[in-house]
Amino acid sequence: GGHFYMVHRPMRLPEILTKLCAAGLEPKRMRLVYPYADKEPNMVLLDCVRGGAPELRVEPPLIVYEKDGTYTPELKQIYYE
Repeated sequence: GGHFYMVHRPMRLPEILTKLCAAGLEPKRMRLVYPYADKEPNMVLLDCVRGGAPELRVEPPLIVYEKDGTYTPELKQIYYE
């Protein structure tokens, strides 16, 4: 099956997972995005497959900013490399 990618708010995650499964889209990878390491996540990234078997891999968190407000090394790599 094809892939479906989604970026959404984590507070809606239970509803999102229910709706995806009802639509025949099986979440395969999930990653929470945190603005700062000491804050709550403000985004969830999902990779889903149509008709896939149930198996979800939770990826390590993605932190956007260092304490001083600069991008983390991972974000710099994503944006600039």
